[in-house]
Amino acid sequence: MTVRELREKYLRFFESKGHTIHDSGSLIPVDVTGRLDETLLFNGAGMVQFKPYFRGIATPPNKRLVTAQKCVRTGDIDGVGDDSHLTFFEMLGNFSFGDYFKKDAIAYSWEFLTSKEWLGLDPKRLSFTVFEEDDVAFECWSSHLKQAGIDPSTRIFKLDEETNYWPAGSFTKGPPGPCGPNSEMFYWTNPSTVPGTQAGDYSREQWIADDEAKNWLEIWNDVFIQFEWQGVHRNPDRPSDGYEKTGMPDLPFQSIDTGMGMERTVAVLSGKTTVYDTDAFLPILNKIDSLRALTPQPPLPSKIGEGEQTAKRIIADHIRTSCFCIADGVLPANNGRGYVLRRLIRRAVLKGQRVLGFNDLFMHEVAEAVFDTFGDHYKELIARREVIEETLKSEEALFRKTLDRGQQFLAEKVVSQIEPTFREFALSSSLKPPKGSLLEIIVDHSKNTPVDSFNAWLLAFYAEGEIMVRWLSAISEAPGLPDALNRPSLSGKDAFQLYDTYGFPLEVTQEICAEKGILVDINGYEAAMKEAQERSRGAQGEKSAYSGMSAENEQATDDAPVETIFTGYQDIQESATLVRIRPVAAGKYKVALDRTPFYGESGGQTGDTGEIRVNGTSLIVENTTKSAGTWWHDVIGQDVESLLGKPVEAIVDAKRRARIKRNHTATHLLQAALRQVLGTSVTQAGSYVGPDNLRFDFTHGRGMTAEEIAEVEQIVNDEILKNIDVTTYVDLPIDEARSRGAMALFGEKYGDKVRMVEVGDFSRELCGGIHVRTTGEIGLFKIVSESSAASGVRRIEAITGEGAYEFVREETEAVKEAANLLKSSPRDLVQAVERALEQLKDERKRREKAEMAAMSGGSTASDTVDVGGVTLWVKNFGDADSKIASQAVDNEANGKPNQVTLAAVVGDKVTFICKVGPDAVAKGAHAGNLVREIAKIAGGGGGGRPDFATAGGKDPGKVEEALAAAEGLLKAQL
Repeated sequence: MTVRELREKYLRFFESKGHTIHDSGSLIPVDVTGRLDETLLFNGAGMVQFKPYFRGIATPPNKRLVTAQKCVRTGDIDGVGDDSHLTFFEMLGNFSFGDYFKKDAIAYSWEFLTSKEWLGLDPKRLSFTVFEEDDVAFECWSSHLKQAGIDPSTRIFKLDEETNYWPAGSFTKGPPGPCGPNSEMFYWTNPSTVPGTQAGDYSREQWIADDEAKNWLEIWNDVFIQFEWQGVHRNPDRPSDGYEKTGMPDLPFQSIDTGMGMERTVAVLSGKTTVYDTDAFLPILNKIDSLRALTPQPPLPSKIGEGEQTAKRIIADHIRTSCFCIADGVLPANNGRGYVLRRLIRRAVLKGQRVLGFNDLFMHEVAEAVFDTFGDHYKELIARREVIEETLKSEEALFRKTLDRGQQFLAEKVVSQIEPTFREFALSSSLKPPKGSLLEIIVDHSKNTPVDSFNAWLLAFYAEGEIMVRWLSAISEAPGLPDALNRPSLSGKDAFQLYDTYGFPLEVTQEICAEKGILVDINGYEAAMKEAQERSRGAQGEKSAYSGMSAENEQATDDAPVETIFTGYQDIQESATLVRIRPVAAGKYKVALDRTPFYGESGGQTGDTGEIRVNGTSLIVENTTKSAGTWWHDVIGQDVESLLGKPVEAIVDAKRRARIKRNHTATHLLQAALRQVLGTSVTQAGSYVGPDNLRFDFTHGRGMTAEEIAEVEQIVNDEILKNIDVTTYVDLPIDEARSRGAMALFGEKYGDKVRMVEVGDFSRELCGGIHVRTTGEIGLFKIVSESSAASGVRRIEAITGEGAYEFVREETEAVKEAANLLKSSPRDLVQAVERALEQLKDERKRREKAEMAAMSGGSTASDTVDVGGVTLWVKNFGDADSKIASQAVDNEANGKPNQVTLAAVVGDKVTFICKVGPDAVAKGAHAGNLVREIAKIAGGGGGGRPDFATAGGKDPGKVEEALAAAEGLLKAQL
């Protein structure tokens, strides 16, 4: 059976039982009312979007629903690649909200599993667990088993709350909230004889042993939500101590929440032992194989014991998860969901490069198989295909830029840690390693290579293909090995630098280090991360305190929730009552009114400012925010506590509000214009609307051309000149808004009723912000920049109205001034600049020619010296142009196969350039190693190939000393 067939069967079965098929919720955990669940990173179960229905605070379209829910769980990411662990999976679920309960739920499960019309599983291969106190569920399963001729004692087993209560362990430990027992369904996967089905044939103890041996595979779980667990913190000062139970009354109504793992069940129905052998993964794995066949480079050495199959499974899983995440609005970032996505993408890239030899971008090509396999049911994959591909491309390219440098950094840190200890150990002991062994080579070099060159030799040895695990394996043969060598580690500070500078998630660093037997100092990493976060907070300023209490905790005496009535869509002035006060700092407060015209910051639009007048005084409003239905006004004033309960007059800054309105409506016009010019794959990924400018982030895989930017700007200004009416629809059914083509925020979820802003036939968006009445009020629109905001996300910054006019005026003045300097008119400025540039180019060529002639005056006796049969030529070019100096080195080295040509340039920075002829290379000369050691003397570093390399230095005063050391360093190489 295929994934598509099982999904269809499940949905149709429960539809035949009176259920309504409901769309999958987003992977971003937003419920049916549009509220984000802040306690979850991702949607990990079918019931998440239905929490308001379970709690009775929203009414479902039908008391019976059925879904195929997209889920992401990353807790077991390290297990991905075995037979069953996944980061993304589909969960089939049927739900009842105050309708049917245990008896019917169990009957439906039994029918769907065993009926020949549906799955037709052999009842003898099924077993069930129930909560140890749930006799009702036990009896329900018993009746079905008896009808099938199976003794219930051999197939139903009572277990404790850790396995058969939801949430796990909540019967005694909480937390407070809805809870109930559950019943799990298992399938016998062992090809050997199925356990006996008659009384005494099979015991609870035998079942537990077989479950631990993975002979039983869980495929379905029915949760019976019927109680409200009540309790209080054992220690209010330490919530981590848990809860003390105070009661567990029945809920107002009983509900059913079920979950069937689709990939696992398809594996069972297909007779497969692993989910990776089903059609959920085979097309993706086949795509990886087809790309692998086209890869010319051989696979790179990898972790001992990890085969190509595991790597391919990891890549297939992570790409599948990444595609679904991006389709639902998650984009790579350094925190939250975006960090998880970035970690998955980078881990897949690492496996592709290190194990399968993919040296070119491959993620977006593998994603094609995901679109083909799942796009027919999950339409968002096709709708967001271009965004997904471009995001995968850009994120992979970004990581590859730093991957090699990061691995070199890691190698240097590990080698530099091991080298001093081993060198000392080798010199002080009487080691006699086997003749010709790797250990003999290392010991020989440690004893006979100069101290300042041994580290460089180790790095070269590492770079030429020997992986660290072989080095560690070789030196581990030495008797009496010091702990520093036996268990080398990477410091937390260095692990953090790999994350901060090279983009290596900690888990990626751990994985690379584990391949080489290297430990990572996790505590040190966390300390370095905390220190960096503290520095960031310090740069932003510390939170203030007032009257010895934290600003976040100080509350007004009456702190019951306040539902503020917002009147700002119609008015900018409102009579109200001051109902809440929160002191923040001396003379600064947060106050709440029962009704307000001030817009609270949300949806990208900044909060209003203005004043609140009361008792002949004025409170200056610096900002307005929203929190759980309450509008909070940040005010400056004196003796504000005395104003609680007083009538006030709230007045919005009208001029500032007008500028914000212009920018907000312009943002809508901008998105519509971008979709016209760049295509409908463009979707909003973030925005800021303030009084002085607007910022719009959108999904697009490349930078815009100047022509595209000009076209978008022209389209927006054309709509402004048309002076189109801007119409707002309130409480519009969301299906109607969608049918009319309304755009929604990428990845956002909305309630059943929405607010839609319409600009003629040009733009329709779901939006809660404030807008102009006609587009003509915007006046003028000007794009001031287009740049990268994140991987796969572009950012446009623009201005409108007076700001745009002032910007154009200043640019015009600058053009006039430039024309005057070049003795031209503004109209002829481009030609004048071109003439000036051509003159500069000719002058530069003349100067370079003169410098080259001076620098290439031929070798003298003072420039060259014979070192072990190799000619060494050394020159300090002073502050010459580095490009010209490099050419001079080429000229000097040309036709001299037995020469090492070395030069230094001292300008804004110190640069060493080295070129080695082929005969000199054959004798042991190595340009990369030579300039690396020379540069260290001048406080720098670098390296490169045996025949050519460059390095940098920081101390110009050490250049002569560094060049003087070249003879001795070259002698050590030969």
